Amino acid sequence: MGYKLKTTLATSALAEALGLAWRGRDVAITQVKPLSAAEGGALCFAKVAPVEALGVAGVLIAPVGTQPGAGAIVEAKNPRLEFARALHFMSASPGFAEAFLPAIIASDAVVSSTAVIGRDVRIGSRTVIGNHVVIADGVTIGDDCHVKSHAVIGESGFGFEPDEEGIPLRMLHLGDVVIGDRVEIGNFNTVCRATLGSTIVESDSKFDDHVHVAHNCRIRRGAILTACAEISGGVDVGEFAWIGPNASVIQKVTIGKRALVGIGAVVTKSVPDGFVVAGNPARVLRRAD
Repeated sequence: MGYKLKTTLATSALAEALGLAWRGRDVAITQVKPLSAAEGGALCFAKVAPVEALGVAGVLIAPVGTQPGAGAIVEAKNPRLEFARALHFMSASPGFAEAFLPAIIASDAVVSSTAVIGRDVRIGSRTVIGNHVVIADGVTIGDDCHVKSHAVIGESGFGFEPDEEGIPLRMLHLGDVVIGDRVEIGNFNTVCRATLGSTIVESDSKFDDHVHVAHNCRIRRGAILTACAEISGGVDVGEFAWIGPNASVIQKVTIGKRALVGIGAVVTKSVPDGFVVAGNPARVLRRAD
């Protein structure tokens, strides 16, 4: 999948399909973007009303009373749920413009005959892709990487929003995965594509076996994730941080530069640069240095 629609969709038509009121200009929706990257023709959502009205001619699904600014507002009691419904509606009609480009694999890369490589994939020089690896559409992998057997990179993450009856509705994941150079991805790892934007693994990061990295994470340069570490959605792991075996990190927190997360720790809030945390819930023990 991709961000762009096959044809435009009027704001009024989307609002009618969702059974919601809208205000502002009847913008022609051409693509889907996170709010941080809003631009003309883009559909975004905000859980709470932004401090400033939308400054571009885009469309924002947002709480009732939000000002439309230069674009349009589709009013919703639960913007994330309505955004998920909008994605499903647009996926059916007019549909998203999917990538049909063939994979580009460096001539000196080594790819197992049992690996599955999707469309529009990029694999760099001297990178090794092991047995039964799955690399989904749109993934980029840099030079001198090693993806060990049975890893899965770039499939959809686990994202749902309960409807009015509590029934979970899947949030479509339209983003991608970008992996830098000299990265090692262990056996049975999963690195999920972003909901919107990119899941990013920077150069020189190393993952042990059975590691899970959820959608929209950023694993920064030289970070080490050891066996069975679980990194939830939207987490930012700092440069040269170390995540211990069986540690779990809650969504949308930051693990600081050169921080150390102990074995089996349950991280429920951000960890400052250079600190050691351990326990359930994880608590600061000392500075790493």
